Amino acid sequence: AMPPPPKPIATPTPSATQSPAPPPPTPTPKKPSVAAKPQKPGPAKPAVHAGQADENVRRQVAGAPTQQDVALGAESPELRALHEAERDAFPPAGPDLGGVWPNELPAPLFPPSDRPIVHATGAPPAITAPPLPSGEGGKDVSWLSQLTLPDLPVRFEPRVVRYLELYKTDPRARAAIAFWMRRSERYRAIIEPILAKKGMPKDLIWLAMIESGFDPAIRSPAGAVGMWQFMPDTGKSYGLPQDRWVDERMNFELATSAAADFLGDLYRRFQSWDLAMAAYNMGYGGVLNAVRKYNSNDFWTLSTLEGSLPWETTLYVPKILAAAIVAHNPKTFGFDPQAVDAPITFERATVPFNVPLSQIATLAGCTQKELEQLNPELRAGRTPPKDSDVAGATPTETAVAIRVPLGKSAAIAANGSKLKSDDAGLERYVVRFGETLDSIAQSHGTTVDKLMSLNAIAPGEVVRGGALLLVPHAPTITPLANSIDDGKQKPVVVVPSDIFVYPDRKRVFYKVLVGDTLPTIADALKVPVEDLLRWNDLDPSARLTEGMTIQAFVPKDADLSKAVTVAETDVRVLVAGTDDFFTFFEGSRHDGAARKRVLVTAKKGETLDVIGKRYGVSASTMERINRRARSEALGDGEIVVVYVAPDKAPVSQANGKSAPLLQDNTDEPAPLGPLPAAPHPELLPPLQ
Repeated sequence: AMPPPPKPIATPTPSATQSPAPPPPTPTPKKPSVAAKPQKPGPAKPAVHAGQADENVRRQVAGAPTQQDVALGAESPELRALHEAERDAFPPAGPDLGGVWPNELPAPLFPPSDRPIVHATGAPPAITAPPLPSGEGGKDVSWLSQLTLPDLPVRFEPRVVRYLELYKTDPRARAAIAFWMRRSERYRAIIEPILAKKGMPKDLIWLAMIESGFDPAIRSPAGAVGMWQFMPDTGKSYGLPQDRWVDERMNFELATSAAADFLGDLYRRFQSWDLAMAAYNMGYGGVLNAVRKYNSNDFWTLSTLEGSLPWETTLYVPKILAAAIVAHNPKTFGFDPQAVDAPITFERATVPFNVPLSQIATLAGCTQKELEQLNPELRAGRTPPKDSDVAGATPTETAVAIRVPLGKSAAIAANGSKLKSDDAGLERYVVRFGETLDSIAQSHGTTVDKLMSLNAIAPGEVVRGGALLLVPHAPTITPLANSIDDGKQKPVVVVPSDIFVYPDRKRVFYKVLVGDTLPTIADALKVPVEDLLRWNDLDPSARLTEGMTIQAFVPKDADLSKAVTVAETDVRVLVAGTDDFFTFFEGSRHDGAARKRVLVTAKKGETLDVIGKRYGVSASTMERINRRARSEALGDGEIVVVYVAPDKAPVSQANGKSAPLLQDNTDEPAPLGPLPAAPHPELLPPLQ
C-alpha cells in the first residue's frame, strides 16, 4: 500500500505552496485619435521611481509572511540576485530564443534512442551529447558541443540554453553561481556519497544549490527549512522529525538522505528525472494532473502548454540542469575550479542530554559557533532534553551524539563527567493547546524572559501546543485554571444569536492565539470543523484573529486536558446585538467615555450628521451604528440609534430618566404620554 501523498516542498523559486502572480502584460500603446492635436515636444521629464516598500511593515499588516515572501521562498542575497536576473531573462510566459517554442522546431531536439538511461541502481552509462539547437536569432551556439555533460539527461531546450547564457554573461547570475560553486565544496564530500549509495545521479546535488544555496539553516517564510527545503509534513514523512529543540531538516546528512529517498520515489513514479524534479518543486499531484490533462509525459512539452505547469516550475528544471553543466565546465564559464571552500570535516562525540553547547565548546577547546555550524539542527543552543520528540531516547539512554571539530572528541570523552545537565533546577513541561508563555510563567513562578532564555525562544515566536519546554522548579505550583482569563470577574464572551441545545454535550470556550486555524482548533477540541462554523459566525476562508473566542459543544466525557478551554459556568455570555451586549460594551468603556444607547425619532430632512452633532457623537460613529450614509436625508419618524454620554442623553420631563424612545426635537418638548389614573381618595394625604 502506498503511503498518503506528502505535501509539496517549498522552494526558493518558486514556492511549493503558491506561485507568485505573473506581472501584468505590457500595455499596447494606443493609436492616436484622428482628431487629436499633435503635441509639441517638451523637455524630458525625470523618471519617477517608486519608493522601496518596508517589508517589515508589510509583514506586520499581514500578520504573516507577505505574498512576495511566500512566493520567493528561502531567500538570500545570492538567490535574490539570481531572481532579478531571471526576471530580465525570462519574461513570464513568453517564448525563448527568437520566439520559437521547442514544439515548433522542425525536428525533435532529443530523438528517442534505445540507450540505457540513468536508473536508481547500477552505474550510469556514458553520456552522449544531445543535438544542438539551431541557433535561433543568429546566435552562435557551437560552443555547446564542447561541454562535458552531467549524469542527468540533458536536452538543449531553449530555456536550458538561456540559463547557460545567463550564467556565462549576466553579472548578477555569475556572482551567485560563483558563490555557490565555492560553497558547494563544503558539502560535496558528504552529499555525493549519500546520493551514490542510494543509486541517485550525483548531479542532483545542484538541486540543493538552487533550493538553498547550500545553506543548511535557511528558512523560507512558507515554512520550508534546510538545504533541501523540506516542508514540515514532508520532512516527517521522510524521517525528519522536528520540535523546538531539534529540527532534523537542518541536519545536512539526514536531510540529504531524505531528499534522495524522496527524489527516488518521484523518479520511480514518473521514470523521468525532468518530471521528478518538477514534482519536487510543485508536488507530484500537480504533475500527475498536468500529465493526465494534456496526455503527455514529456516535461518540455508540458512546459509549453497553457494552464499546464506553473511558470516557475518550467524554469526550475532547466535552471538545475544548466547549473549542473556549469559545474562540469567551470573554465568554459569563466570560473576558477580551485577557488572553493575547504570541505567540512568533523567527528562525533557523545554528550548528555540537555547540556548547553557553550559547556561542550569549553570542554572541547573550540568555539560555540563552530558547534552550531556543525550541528545546525540544534535550535536552542543546547542538546535536546531527554523527553523531546527528536531525542528518541529510551529510559536507558543517557546521551546523544553530536558533531565536533576533528580532534575534539577525545577531550570530551576523557572529561565528559564535567558536562552538567540543567536538569537539577529545571523540569519538563508540555504546552497545552491555547496556552501562552505568560500563563506558563505565572503558574511556574517565573518570567516570560526567563522562559525565552531557557528555551531559546525568539521574539515573536509562537510556542504551539504539544511543545516541550524547560521551566524552573517552583516551590508551589498552582495548577493553571482551565480558563481564558485569570481576572476576578468572569471574562465576557460574545456568541451569535442562534441557540444550540445538546442534552449530551457541554459548552466550552477557546481563546484564539496567533496562528490558530479552524482545523487545529477542531482537532484540539475533538469536534468537526463544520460544527465550529455552525456554532460561530465565521467565514471558513478568512483568518482567525488573535483574541477571538470560539464556542464549541463537546461530549460531556471529552478529554480536553491538553487544551486550554473555559467552562460555560466560568464566563459571562453575551449575545451579540442585545441590550446587555450594548450596555456592557458602550456603558463600561475602558477609555472612560461611557455611552448610553438611546433611540430617537428623526424629523423629516434631518441627517445622521445633524443628529449626531446634537448629542456630541461623530458622524463616522453615527454611520457605523446605523449603517447608512451620514448625509442621507431621513424620513419623518425614522428611528435612529445614538450612543450618547449620560450628561447629553435626552430625558423625559415626566420622571427625569433616560427614555428608550424620545422625539428628537430641540424646539418642542417631548410628549409626556397619557396621564396616570387618578388616585383613590382614601389614599390622599389629609388636608392641613
